[in-house]
Amino acid sequence: MLSSFFSGISGLMANSYGINVVGNNIANVNTIGFKGARATFQDVLYQSVFGTAGSSQIGRGTALSSVDTLFSQGSFESTSEPTDLAIGGNGFFVVRQLNGDDPETDQTRDLYYTRAGQFRFDEDGYLINPAGYLLQGRQIDRVTHTPFGVDDDIQISPEPSQPRATSIIAMALNLNEDAAIPSTTWDSSDGIVAEEFNYSSSVTIYDESGSSHVVTAYFVKTANPNQWTWHIVDDETGAEFTPTTTPTLDFTSTGLLQSGSGEPANIIINYTGNPQTMRLAFNGTLGGNATTQYPMASTTNFQTQDGYPPGVLQSVTVSSEGIISGHYSNGQILDLYQLTLATFNNPQGLSREGGNLFAETLESGVAYTSAPGEGGKGKISPNSLEQSNVDLATEFVKMIVSQRGFQANSRVITTTDEILAELMNLKR
Repeated sequence: MLSSFFSGISGLMANSYGINVVGNNIANVNTIGFKGARATFQDVLYQSVFGTAGSSQIGRGTALSSVDTLFSQGSFESTSEPTDLAIGGNGFFVVRQLNGDDPETDQTRDLYYTRAGQFRFDEDGYLINPAGYLLQGRQIDRVTHTPFGVDDDIQISPEPSQPRATSIIAMALNLNEDAAIPSTTWDSSDGIVAEEFNYSSSVTIYDESGSSHVVTAYFVKTANPNQWTWHIVDDETGAEFTPTTTPTLDFTSTGLLQSGSGEPANIIINYTGNPQTMRLAFNGTLGGNATTQYPMASTTNFQTQDGYPPGVLQSVTVSSEGIISGHYSNGQILDLYQLTLATFNNPQGLSREGGNLFAETLESGVAYTSAPGEGGKGKISPNSLEQSNVDLATEFVKMIVSQRGFQANSRVITTTDEILAELMNLKR
């Protein structure tokens, strides 16, 4: 008879745990990246009794089995912040706790994992969450455009980007087949006059320091049928740059460049004291289409060069592959970092640390890290935040069930007490 007291008490305890879990879920219904939990129960060791039909078992109540984290996907909320990030699928953001005052000298690697992607830049350019934990990623090489090294704190400096000296110039033109041969022989040494050329096209190039210079390509029709010569002149100094190959363009009778004509030619310029080599092409191998000679007005159809001046960082964007790109005032978009995501063999074994953070444990196993979209990891949704995956309707139903379970177990205790009272009254 007395065992029913303890069975009722175990039911009260178990259902109170259930109400605690439901209450925590409801309290975090608006917490970014929160993952709800559920309480599961199990029956406890049975008591064996002997009757006329043999051995039987009587239950002795219930106990809390586990509190499991539910890692189902939460809905996404669109935001206007480019550093608000959400993971569509498996994976956790990796963040580092800063134990010291300086991220560069603090070498401890207290790593935590979170689904809450509310990040922002601090005063030093580090990408952090609201609690100051530093987001982890790999730096991207400016030449190969691929990540290198190990995971580290993401820091985007507001300093100007480095300039790039022009190394290639590509032009695609149409030169008028009916153009007349100039009346004056080309001679740039005493200043260029209109009678010396048929057509010109200017382009802005950059030296090693990022300073801009305008150079002009002049085109002169020769006495040879279907042949033109070209000359590259610096507009500021009037100096003509000598190419490493014969500066001619030879066309077929149908107006197309002959094979081998207009191919890249090296031009040596010197603006900063160091010789700078540029490759100039008219046949489309460095960009655009090939130059033509048709009986129509001379015109420039395509023109490009690969240099640019220093630029000031204006904004950042994040791609679905987790690549953080900087947009600079010189028009360049540079890939700077790629985010790192982590997965676990047993995410249920992760330890909740508060602040939307999880910590690795022996039960969870080690973290497997890679870029978004690789190794079964989800992709990044920029300008988005993952909401809590708590379903209020489900939680209210669980609350009612736990409440009724608590009430029912309390009735077991009061009923047992009444039975014992009747037993005591037998003596009267």
